[in-house]
Amino acid sequence: MQNIITLISFELNDKNLVDAWKKMSKEITKSLQGVDGFIYRDSAIGEDGKVYCILKWESVEKQTVFKKTMETEAFQEKMKDFGKFVNMPTMKSEVLKVV
Repeated sequence: MQNIITLISFELNDKNLVDAWKKMSKEITKSLQGVDGFIYRDSAIGEDGKVYCILKWESVEKQTVFKKTMETEAFQEKMKDFGKFVNMPTMKSEVLKVV
């Protein structure tokens, strides 16, 4: 199995949400700990205000299993909070193979 990195970028709904986003980002990282195949997550904010999140997984297969859990009703409820911060149309995601 080959490790992968998922690079996600998006804009916040409002630049005044940076502190609230930082708190939510820590909660997201905490909730991923213990998920099978998850290695680490970090995020940063560029000078232009765009947010970048980096997630490292043991494999595409393990990330795919996790993505299926994102389809559950309980997870979708959590995503409502995420949507309060994130301008969803600006979200982009890219999967990269670790070399």
